[in-house]
Amino acid sequence: MPLVDGLRTWLRSRQGWIRFRELQREGFVRAANRSRIERKILSTPPVDTPATGPVEVRMLTWRRDCLSAIWALKTFFRTSGKTFPLFIHDGGLAPGQPELLQRHFPKARLISRSEADALVVPELKSRGFERCASYRDRNGTVRKLFDFFLLSSAQAIISIDSDIVFFRKPSELIEDASTNLFNRDVGFFYSMSPDELEESFGIRPPPLLNSGLSRVRVAAIKLDRIDQWLAHPKLFDDVWVTEQTLAALCATVDGFEFLPPTYEIAGGSPIQPQTICRHYAGRFRPFLYTEGMPEAERRGIARSNVADQERRRASL
Repeated sequence: MPLVDGLRTWLRSRQGWIRFRELQREGFVRAANRSRIERKILSTPPVDTPATGPVEVRMLTWRRDCLSAIWALKTFFRTSGKTFPLFIHDGGLAPGQPELLQRHFPKARLISRSEADALVVPELKSRGFERCASYRDRNGTVRKLFDFFLLSSAQAIISIDSDIVFFRKPSELIEDASTNLFNRDVGFFYSMSPDELEESFGIRPPPLLNSGLSRVRVAAIKLDRIDQWLAHPKLFDDVWVTEQTLAALCATVDGFEFLPPTYEIAGGSPIQPQTICRHYAGRFRPFLYTEGMPEAERRGIARSNVADQERRRASL
């Protein structure tokens, strides 16, 4: 029916309807509980970061991950005890969210989608990387490769996904910028098998590389090679892991090590005293709200100034 089809099309263009359907799928009670713990981070003090440095922290986030992005970044800076230049890339933020992020990270550089498009696409095309420019338009996750590294003036980049919570100092991640480091995944998530990658590109990445948490030398990301690899259609069979597959290819050529097992991709099991962080990726995502954020708050990593004052008064 044209009238019904038109109404559906109109509703799908309205952010309020989209948000209502998202809440309906999640369940209103569960969504309320998630929102309650997510919003606790908003009472924590802002984090100052320098403008430049040899190592940068970069994150790509969007509207549904805005609050969890603040958790990820604040627990990282709180546990690391260090400050790095911070760049937050807009992967589809809602109105008001860039300003919210800027309040919590006042000296961070927020790169809007329009600004990134104006800077990155012409640069890719001017270098003859037409496949990179075309695929960037089709798959937003590859901005973690193209935008992060094209726009960087640092020697290395620490990349942090929005669904990570830190509990202890990530010493391996922050203390040496000469080695590429990646988290170890819990399963095989490349868009091609190791045999197919080796047959197609002459490179056999070790399985289980996860690009959600990494420290990568800027020189390791070779866009000329990526542009050649993107000629292979099978790379696009699973767009959710194309960026990770390209990162694995680059890292294998340049050399990399896995972070220790204390950098976990997990959820639903007890967080051990030695656990440095947990990445609540994929099926583990619900535990970000029921486990990771509450544990960070319990340890005082994401505690507000008001809560600190109340605890100090109670101890007197």
